[in-house]
Amino acid sequence: MPVEMIEGAGRSKLRHVIQELGYNKDVDIEFATVLAPLPDIRVKVDGQPFDLDADDVIVCEHLTKHKRKAAINGAAPVEIEFEDALKAGDRVIIVSYGAGQNYVILDRIGGA
Repeated sequence: MPVEMIEGAGRSKLRHVIQELGYNKDVDIEFATVLAPLPDIRVKVDGQPFDLDADDVIVCEHLTKHKRKAAINGAAPVEIEFEDALKAGDRVIIVSYGAGQNYVILDRIGGA
């Protein structure tokens, strides 16, 4: 099987690989920009003429302010609060499903 060289910047290469390997006609993977943070989150999906608001998206827990218990080297568990929630200007990977009626923000992406 010949190796296919994918042209373009990192984001376009990632999008191509995801679409080729993870293709599902009912799911689309897009890039977006957070316009306003939680709890009243607003997101602009690249190439779409509309914004998504808090009623339109599900945000994965690791992108929100949340608490977890952790034990380090067998010590007693302690509660850790993660505060690195999404903020305005963050670039994210977003999945749409259900004919574009439902959206999940999977992760933050970095770099240009």
